[in-house]
Parts: sequence; structure tokens; C-alpha cells
Amino acid sequence: MTTIELYYSDTCHDCHQLRLLLMQILPRNVKFKEINTSYPEGQARALQLNIMSVPTIAIDNEVVFVGRVSKEEILNEIKARET
Repeated sequence: MTTIELYYSDTCHDCHQLRLLLMQILPRNVKFKEINTSYPEGQARALQLNIMSVPTIAIDNEVVFVGRVSKEEILNEIKARET
């Protein structure tokens, strides 16, 4: 099962928009996790993947998108990983 992690902070406007988009478009067979980098636990997890800015999307522990990203880009990446 594919796991998508959204790294975000409480004060990031783009992060909240991206979260809403992900909630609308992700297929049911994808596990979705939200990691808040405003807290020590989230910061520690982000450092494991060398994430320095938000929003960031990691798929199966690989950083794939940083910053704004389109619905099509996300869906294409998920589809490419299914094959």
C-alpha cells in the first residue's frame, strides 16, 4: 500500500490548501499521514528525510514534491508508482 505523508506547519497557508486537495483526490488504497513540523515529533520526522520547508509531500519515505503542486502531478505520481 502506498503511503503519502504531508509535512506542514500550523502557519502555512499553502499547506492547508494542499491538505484539502489531498483529502479530495487520494484513492482509498493510499494511506495518508499528516506530519506537523510545528512540534518536536514532526520536526524529528522531517529531519529524517532532510525536509527543510513545507508543504512537502513524501511518498513511501521519498520526498517527491516541495511547495505548490497540482492535482494532476500528484495523481500522475501515484499512478506511476502503482505499476
